[in-house]
Amino acid sequence: MYENAIICFTSDHGDMLGDHHHWRKTYAYQGSVHIPYLFQWSAWMKSEVKRGSKLEQPVELRDFLPSFLHAGGAEIPLEMDGESVLNLIQDKKAEWREFIDMEHATCYRKENYWCALTDGKIKYIWFIRSGEEQLFDLEKDPQEIHDLTKDRKYRKVLVKWRDRMVAHLSEGGEDFVKEGKLISKKKTLLLSPNYPEAKEIDLKYWQKELKNSYK
Repeated sequence: MYENAIICFTSDHGDMLGDHHHWRKTYAYQGSVHIPYLFQWSAWMKSEVKRGSKLEQPVELRDFLPSFLHAGGAEIPLEMDGESVLNLIQDKKAEWREFIDMEHATCYRKENYWCALTDGKIKYIWFIRSGEEQLFDLEKDPQEIHDLTKDRKYRKVLVKWRDRMVAHLSEGGEDFVKEGKLISKKKTLLLSPNYPEAKEIDLKYWQKELKNSYK
């Protein structure tokens, strides 16, 4: 049974534990977002990857369900965001995403409203309220101590990742990207831009609505 099983180990999120003078979760930094992702495949699977190996491609929680469907011989719906990691296990050179996206609405403090992109080697963070951006070289600086946005050596890297963020957020419309530039926002958008009744509401309004729903 053990040799015929696919076993996955991961976690929900990390905890800052004082990194960057923060605690809890909800931050774009490694202490909060970097999680274990272990995958043991069945003995019957033909693989180019040796057990105990580490793959460098960026994976995420959304990849688990497609992987299970793939393993069970079921069709993976086209609208599903994740991808099957079995493709990587069977062929380590298989076509794969270049990066993953992360985001979080305002939590703990209004400035903590961000979107981020990473390929596991470079991380770009866009703070939507302040318009601030950060760039980290995770290979040379895994603790994300040195923000490289002002470093001339990383100028092309910064532009490359900023352009990626522009492309990623463009689907949200001019609330997020206008004339090819990222747009900062004074209020947090708590509903999806594609939600039929989407509107900007402040936290006090949302808390009031939530409280009324329990009456």
